[in-house]
Amino acid sequence: NGMVLEANEATVSTFDRSYLYGDSLYEVMRTYSGRFYRMDEHMSRLTKSAQLCRMVLAQSPDLYVKEMQKTYEVFKQRVPEGTEAYARIIISRGKGKIGFGLNCLETKTLYTIIIQPLDPPTPAQFEKGHALQISSRLRNPRRALDPAMKSGNYLNSLLAFLDAAAEGFDDAVLCNDERHLTEGTTFNLFYARRGIVATPPLDIGILDGITRRDTIRLARELGIEVREVRFAPEHLYAADEVFLTSTIKEVFPVTRVDNRVIAEGKPGPLTRKLLKAFSESVRRDFS
Repeated sequence: NGMVLEANEATVSTFDRSYLYGDSLYEVMRTYSGRFYRMDEHMSRLTKSAQLCRMVLAQSPDLYVKEMQKTYEVFKQRVPEGTEAYARIIISRGKGKIGFGLNCLETKTLYTIIIQPLDPPTPAQFEKGHALQISSRLRNPRRALDPAMKSGNYLNSLLAFLDAAAEGFDDAVLCNDERHLTEGTTFNLFYARRGIVATPPLDIGILDGITRRDTIRLARELGIEVREVRFAPEHLYAADEVFLTSTIKEVFPVTRVDNRVIAEGKPGPLTRKLLKAFSESVRRDFS
C-alpha cells in the first residue's frame, strides 16, 4: 500500500479478507532485460478478474503499474546487475469485521507487491521435462468459481498439486465434470499429434493465459495448425508431444503423463520450435 519493505517487515492484518476468505486477486509477471513483459495485458486481466468477483478496485491499474516499477527499482539496487525479476501483485478486497457482507469492510481494496529474483527452469530441467498426473480432483466449474478469474482462492489447484507430488509427479492437470482436460495447477496445456497442436478452449473454463495467447499466435505464424478443442485424457496418452505454457516456464515439455512416456521421454521438435520462436519474439520486443 505504498511502502517498500523487506519481506520480514511486511505484515497483513488477521482481519484482511485475503487471509480470512481467500478473497483476493493476483497477477504474476516477469522481466526480460530489466523490463516487465506484457504489463498492460496483465493489468487488463486483473481488471477483468475484479469484475468477475464483484471487486471494486480503489486504485487504478496505472497506479499498480507505477508501484510495480517503484518496487522493482528498489529490488534492482539490492541484487546483482542483470538479475531478472519475478513479480506478484495481490489485491485484497480489504479488511474489517468478520462476515461476508460489504458492510463489514473497514477499508477499500489493499494491495501487496512481491518482487524477488526470477528462478526459471534450467536447460537440464527442460531436457528432463515434467511428469504430470491427471488429477482425480475436478477443476472448479465456471458457475462455481470461474477459473478465468485469477483469484487467491487457490485450494483446488493446490490440493491437486499436493496429491500429484505425493505420488512422485512434478505437477497435475485437472479435468472438468465431463472428463475433458482443462488446465494445470498454474499453467495452460497443449498437445501435438501428426503436426497439429491442440489446446482446450477458453469457454471450457480455464485462465486466458498470456503465454498461451503468444504461443498460439507464434505457432500459426509458423504455419502450425492450432485447434482449440475439448479432449479427454486419452488424447495425451496418444500424443506425439505434450507441453505447457506459463509466465515463468514459457513453453515447457511434458515427458510423462500418468504412467505413459511421451515423445520417448524427451522434448519434442514442435516444443523446441515454439520455445525458440517465443525466445526470438521476446528478444525482438526487448532489444
